[in-house]
Amino acid sequence: MLKYAVRTFTALFGAALILNGIFMIIFANSTIGSYLTILIGLIFFLPSIFLSRTKKLLAFPLFKLVAVLIALGGLITAVTVAFLFVYGTADNTTYNEDYLIVLGCGLRGESPTEPLRARLDTALEYLDRNNTCRVIVSGGQGNGETITEAEAMRRYLTERGIDNERIIVEDRSTSTSENFKFSNKAADNALAASQTVFVTNDFHIYRAYNLARLQGFTFNHLHADTSWYNIAPCYLREMLAIMKMAVLRY
Repeated sequence: MLKYAVRTFTALFGAALILNGIFMIIFANSTIGSYLTILIGLIFFLPSIFLSRTKKLLAFPLFKLVAVLIALGGLITAVTVAFLFVYGTADNTTYNEDYLIVLGCGLRGESPTEPLRARLDTALEYLDRNNTCRVIVSGGQGNGETITEAEAMRRYLTERGIDNERIIVEDRSTSTSENFKFSNKAADNALAASQTVFVTNDFHIYRAYNLARLQGFTFNHLHADTSWYNIAPCYLREMLAIMKMAVLRY
């Protein structure tokens, strides 16, 4: 009975990941995280459905090694995701900063994607508490975007009551590292000598904070929540981005 329950849970979990990845590809920005979600879903789903064939394959040493490596990879992934979540939700903002940087994320046409809307809504809450802070919206124009991310963010904030005079537009950056570099230039190189906080989604806090440190900035950070259907694609993609940062230092 227990084996049947485990097999059923594994199959359902794998199917859920596959559907999650397909949903993100169709209805959101298609990223490598969405395809990784489908791949991991298949790793759970197929062995549970074709259990007898899986057992036969595991009789061969090569497939045993592959199974061990997959299990080890799964453990590392689970630990990394837990770390990123805990780190990413431990905000250290004082709500007395001089500047707030909203990191760009992605658009569908001219509309912010769900992760970017979450960042902007968090920024609105912050700006309501700290009414003397200036906000830097940072992000250039990517594939499938008809305007820059910075302009879309500016519109979103002004439509919800933020004075345009409080907004600094940085519309050249194409990466997190450039977000900080060009935001500093847009603020007349004042960020290093000012109190600054950046807002991004929980999965992105760790990498963003360390990329800022590589440029000599010690910014505070404030997280925006990640919706449940974005968790797997975004965290998986972020793991690859962290590995890139560790190797290339950007």
